[in-house]
Amino acid sequence: MLHWLVLAALAVMAGCVSAADAQYYTKDFETLSAAGNHAPYGIWSDHTTMWVLDNNDNKIYAYKMSDKSRDTSKEFDTLNAAHNLNPTGIWSDGTTMWVTDWYDDKIYAYKMSDKSRDTSKEFDTLSAAGNTHPYGIWSDRTTMWVADAGDDKIYAYKMSDKSRDSAKDFGLHAGNINPNGLWSDGTTMWVANSNVEKIYAYKMSDKTRDTSKEFDTLSAAGNIHPTGIWSDRTTMWVADHDDNKIYAYMMPSPSSPSSTPSASTILHSIFFAPPPPSDTTPPTVVSVERTGNATTTDRTLTWNVTFSEPVVVRADAHINYTSAANVTIPDLGAVHDTILVDVPGAVIGGSVSVDLYHPITSGLLIDLVAPDCTAFVLHNQTTTFTYMLREPLDLGDLAGVGAAGQWALHVSDHAKYWNGTLNTWSLTLESDGAIEGSGDKYSITRYVAGPGNHTLSLDGYDVQDRAGNHLADADPEVNEPYHVIGAAARTCQME
Repeated sequence: MLHWLVLAALAVMAGCVSAADAQYYTKDFETLSAAGNHAPYGIWSDHTTMWVLDNNDNKIYAYKMSDKSRDTSKEFDTLNAAHNLNPTGIWSDGTTMWVTDWYDDKIYAYKMSDKSRDTSKEFDTLSAAGNTHPYGIWSDRTTMWVADAGDDKIYAYKMSDKSRDSAKDFGLHAGNINPNGLWSDGTTMWVANSNVEKIYAYKMSDKTRDTSKEFDTLSAAGNIHPTGIWSDRTTMWVADHDDNKIYAYMMPSPSSPSSTPSASTILHSIFFAPPPPSDTTPPTVVSVERTGNATTTDRTLTWNVTFSEPVVVRADAHINYTSAANVTIPDLGAVHDTILVDVPGAVIGGSVSVDLYHPITSGLLIDLVAPDCTAFVLHNQTTTFTYMLREPLDLGDLAGVGAAGQWALHVSDHAKYWNGTLNTWSLTLESDGAIEGSGDKYSITRYVAGPGNHTLSLDGYDVQDRAGNHLADADPEVNEPYHVIGAAARTCQME
């Protein structure tokens, strides 16, 4: 192994291998063969577990990042039952795992919680777009990018409705003829190419190639058939379809070194030392610019936020709202309690919890009422004579409903002689909207209910720079009030 390292170091000095992306041996995964994971393709991690898609047995294996050991409790064995028989790429937002299928021209979706299929989140729009050989995928939670190994292109689709967003497509370099795995830090899109044992890099801003961030060392490392890629911004992991292994490389620096390092320096960086420390200066907000005012017909307002450096901005995976109602449920009457959700977009998941007291809960009808006044029955006089009702209820049926606006819990009593109390209730929603942008510029959209001055806060967002530093202060730089023109939000009437 040391002999190979000396050769690698000399190759760097000769200009054949970049020191910035030299292989980082201590982080390789060599446990795939023992697990029976013989055809690794797409990979994705939540920084604790590495999931590895196997193209032969149509399964997603799981391994611990800490020691590379297998974790069968987190594996997906549900692909065959879904007829997802030719899987190639994977990506997850932590709640859903999306899996491409090159034969079906489709992206399947599975719940991370129980590995069951979630058809409401699937992409059936690829074939119509001409995206007939989908392989690697990556998303910023607003857009899903899909590499096509047939026409050497990266297609873009909106996460909200799965429609095409051709303005965000990538036309790849002529040598990038078999694109496979994708990963981005929000500024650069890396594209694995199994034909030339290389990972190309493109700027997210204008889709042009960025050779300074490319990986040219795969062949020298023996990583001859690269497929899926994933990075934690310090290390790039690259799956190899043929030798059942995941290789690890140090991520390239933002700029190339001004001089050629010595062989001893390179050997130290490759084998003995961890990656160099990153800049610890947190990003800040440079400017905020709003576009107009919200009105009675359009209650959303967009803020254009410029940060001090390129960042990745994500909303919390789940947004929680709670009402400390503490109101009486009158005998043979009803109570209607509301919560304002200010994040736009469509609901793609969530839950509701209700804490109430009533001597005869079997006499209660409980509805969750969406902002468009659609009512969803949570409880229909079915529980026997229990005094307390504290149930977390899944909101899978709400997929596609607009998130923004007044949500209401409507509790009606249909049993004589008794009053009750609605103590509290909470709503947890996952929305697909609210954020657009990349690099140092983002647009953030919020919803407001009625007239008056309102303030946008970034407290509900995760803002990180390339080094993993979080936003210095989520409030003061963004506190610019805006006025809503018009009357209050719509109120739904329930019988």
